[in-house]
Amino acid sequence: MDYEPKYTVIMRGQEFVLTKSQIEFDSPNYFSSCFLGDFREAQSRSLELCRNPDLFRIIVEYLCGYEVLPLNDKLLPSFMSTKMGLENLRIDALFYQLEGLVKACETFAKPRISHRVPKMSFMLLGYTARNTNILSDTAPKGISVRDIAYLSPEKDHWYTIVTEDVFVQIEQLQSPNSYNDFQGFRIVAAMEGYTRKMAGNYRQNGWKFAGWRIENVAGQGSHWATEILVVLASVVTPKD
Repeated sequence: MDYEPKYTVIMRGQEFVLTKSQIEFDSPNYFSSCFLGDFREAQSRSLELCRNPDLFRIIVEYLCGYEVLPLNDKLLPSFMSTKMGLENLRIDALFYQLEGLVKACETFAKPRISHRVPKMSFMLLGYTARNTNILSDTAPKGISVRDIAYLSPEKDHWYTIVTEDVFVQIEQLQSPNSYNDFQGFRIVAAMEGYTRKMAGNYRQNGWKFAGWRIENVAGQGSHWATEILVVLASVVTPKD
């Protein structure tokens, strides 16, 4: 085996030995300039510095080609937090002119952006209509488009936001995708227009029309009421 030159680096009285291949890793750097240049350290093969020896142990591993991030807090001085240790390692990497390690520290210090798609949310909008004939046996597909158009839910509706776990438990929900003829499209358009009275331009605000549920309920005396539930789904756009 060919002999590889070795160089001694002394940090606050603690000695570290670097090989030529370590010095040439991520070069040009402080060590390649001192030991492989025209400085006197090239002759003595020894360099003494007043830098932190615990951080330098990590740098020695880096010069071997190992991954050193994320930092193990057991390798850091007791007075350094992991965050402080990362910043101080970057400072030492700047001092030693280790460009690759500097970039690695800076990249690791940046806030992590999650690429997980957030769970979809659903907006439920409810309204009680009095004495209407929205559900009618004589209307096409049993829903009166004209009566829907007469509704004024702007002030008396309620709404809430739920998760997908709650949404999947809603029974008898009519989907706009379940209609494929002119009468059906008119019903969908009427329900979308009704929804805009409550939610405004919901598409612009990141929601899409997901469906509705209409049912007649008993009112006071001889009166009846119609409960209308509209569901909007959040438009989930994964970030790059």
